Amino acid sequence: MNWRSLMNTQIVASETIDQLFPEVDILSPSGYLTAVRAGLSGDKLRIITKFIGDRELVARSIGKDASNLSRSYRVKLLPPAVTDNLIDTVRVYLQAAQIYDSMELAKEWMNSPIPSLGGEIPATLLDTHAGRELVRQTLRKMEYGEYV
Repeated sequence: MNWRSLMNTQIVASETIDQLFPEVDILSPSGYLTAVRAGLSGDKLRIITKFIGDRELVARSIGKDASNLSRSYRVKLLPPAVTDNLIDTVRVYLQAAQIYDSMELAKEWMNSPIPSLGGEIPATLLDTHAGRELVRQTLRKMEYGEYV
């Protein structure tokens, strides 16, 4: 990937997040709380699904089958627990993108077996709070040079 592609990927990811959460930094605790309290519409669910690029993961996160995910796109406001799960999942992807300086590389890492996770694929762990915490811990260790 050349630097223009990398920059375009970064810009698209940034614009997507700004579109979803205008004027809120979801990586900060207060911004995250504000976004969760504001809720997510079905339209934003569609954008998150495209942003993450994994219908199965998004469907599992909201307790649906992937074949029924499109029905949820018509919902006016998702339940608070679903909103929390989805925004937290986006936060994990953004944390990985910051470490790799690339959303594409972050997605590649999220879909690769990781030895420090016992060979698990991070994306398969993101549908629960405990799984997101495991992935988050691994990302923090990578950020501080403990894992490569």
